[in-house]
Amino acid sequence: MQALSHPASAAGSRDTGDRLWQALLTAVLLVSATCLAPVSHAQETDIVIRDIRTELKDQVWYLSARVDYQLNRQMLDALQNGIRLTFSLQVEVNQVRNWLPDSEVVALQREYELSWQPLSRGYLVRDTGSDAQTAHSTLFAALHELGTISDLPLVDTSLLDPDARYEISLRTLLDQQSLPAPLRMLAFWNDDFSLESDWHQWPLEE
Repeated sequence: MQALSHPASAAGSRDTGDRLWQALLTAVLLVSATCLAPVSHAQETDIVIRDIRTELKDQVWYLSARVDYQLNRQMLDALQNGIRLTFSLQVEVNQVRNWLPDSEVVALQREYELSWQPLSRGYLVRDTGSDAQTAHSTLFAALHELGTISDLPLVDTSLLDPDARYEISLRTLLDQQSLPAPLRMLAFWNDDFSLESDWHQWPLEE
């Protein structure tokens, strides 16, 4: 007996296929546009980390900081064409030792997703860990939210030696592995989708 395909399933498969082709076409067009763009665009990106502070509350150390993101034209075009940009915040707590290499106590990574929403004509910032998200009418507001680090739990004091010295290291970057495959390949050859801050270190203290 010949099996009959369900019309809804067939329609769903066609919709999925259409979305995949559209995503692939968008990525290819972005690759082509980027290859023809002036090299000077690569110099437009920047990440500035400032206003770093730590606070001890209820035996837990918390981190707050301000991160300023500057995106280049290729990244903005990718957003407008439906490509989500994922930013990775990386934090380490290390014990400082005089005669030995520093010892890692904690390593944290938080990922945040920035996307353009064509229906609402706005931007969405999503914490991929908690799935919490906020909507913004302008890119400026979205980047401000993306760069706000407020009371991020770092480490419990029970894991620390009260007589030892500790140092925090922080950096943030655009996660190239989250990009569509054609853009990942492009990022391998040039800097148009490279955005990464230096590591910033400071002592763990109030």
